[in-house]
Amino acid sequence: MFNFLSILNLIVTLGLVIGGLLAYQHGFARTANEVQERVIHALQSEIGALQDRIVALEKENTRLSHVIMTIRSSLKRRGLHITIDGELVSIQDRSGRLTQATRIHGSREATDSGEPDSGESD
Repeated sequence: MFNFLSILNLIVTLGLVIGGLLAYQHGFARTANEVQERVIHALQSEIGALQDRIVALEKENTRLSHVIMTIRSSLKRRGLHITIDGELVSIQDRSGRLTQATRIHGSREATDSGEPDSGESD
């Protein structure tokens, strides 16, 4: 009888250990899948927001290009020709004489620093 109870106790203990390990592994896998799904959803939301931002920036870029073209054509009618070559903006009068050349500042700090652009050639 003692031998039978020892074997039964050993079988129950092994069953509990194996069951516990399987439950732990299943819980770990389920938690990992839930975290993965949350991360995928968050990244998809961020991708959607970034795509919306790209569309908005493209529209703003188009609008600003139209504004620049309007300003250039208005100034051209007044005898000032504006040439934009990369980061250099040149303004010429009717005689063709270069009146001003200014570099475009690439960073926002340069334009937001509160210092007005002197408008002088570099």
